[in-house]
Amino acid sequence: MAHRRAALQREAQHWLLRLTSGSATMHDATAFEHWCGQSPAHVEAFAQTRRLWENLGPAADAWMAAEQTRTAAPAPAPRAAALPRTQPRMSRRAFLGAAIAASAALVVLHPPLQLWPSLTDMVADYRTATGEQREIDLGHGVVVQMNTQTAINMRTSSDQAIGIELLGGEIQVKSTGARAAAVSVFAGNGRVDVGTMAKCNVRCDATDVQVTGLEGATTLRYQGQVAVLQTAQRAQYGEGGVGRVTPADIDAVMAWRRRVLIFDGQPLADVVREINRYRPGKVILANDALAQRKVQARFSLNQLADVAALIQDAYGAKVTSLPGGIVILS
Repeated sequence: MAHRRAALQREAQHWLLRLTSGSATMHDATAFEHWCGQSPAHVEAFAQTRRLWENLGPAADAWMAAEQTRTAAPAPAPRAAALPRTQPRMSRRAFLGAAIAASAALVVLHPPLQLWPSLTDMVADYRTATGEQREIDLGHGVVVQMNTQTAINMRTSSDQAIGIELLGGEIQVKSTGARAAAVSVFAGNGRVDVGTMAKCNVRCDATDVQVTGLEGATTLRYQGQVAVLQTAQRAQYGEGGVGRVTPADIDAVMAWRRRVLIFDGQPLADVVREINRYRPGKVILANDALAQRKVQARFSLNQLADVAALIQDAYGAKVTSLPGGIVILS
């Protein structure tokens, strides 16, 4: 048993080194989540390693530097070996800690399991924490509603908002009123033009952007492709180009404004992924059969602290709770 714990600690240390090396890929992020999902012991081993690093402060920098020098090409963690050099690189992030001087800030990728904000989110013009929602009045008839875990930067001209850069998360943009002006949302290498006297919902997950027209006309522009949305229509764009325009359930799209989540036949895996945007920590599904179960449910955001118990009652899932709000469903 002691030998197994020591082995897990070594693997967790390898993961921390790999994720902070500046050379990890999206494949690594997927492999890391798979590694965490193998057992509660895996998650706890990484949590202990991270807590140790945070508590050490500057001493951790020296340890990291020594380890990365000693292992000039760090040994890959399990399931992440022999990655092609052509794999797309993940963007770098700097993890800021109160005990770490700015000159020694550690460069990291997307925070593992999204347990803390990235530097890009921290320095955004506006951002919301997990579970937080916020309204921003940009003036000239333009109002932005920000959902949980959302970060935006403003593009202005002559003190007037002419563009919103959605770094990640979800917003509703309304351009209404007597002095309303058209405004553009830049997200995922594309652009969403919100017409005068119009309203739309824009959600950016990694490279995919989903747009729903709520009132008036909204125009999507991505790599030379254009789509126009009217009220109750939706489309998405990303690596596959611009998708087709389809009808949208406005009540479901706007449910987050009422602090409600609505699920109508989605797999439990998708439900958990959505719930993780609103609650601290992370719910991890470690059961493939359970992940495919279809869900019909309506959750108040105030219920999410008890969501694991609700899933346990409804589907008989085994629940393992760990420090930091991490929950394993198996």
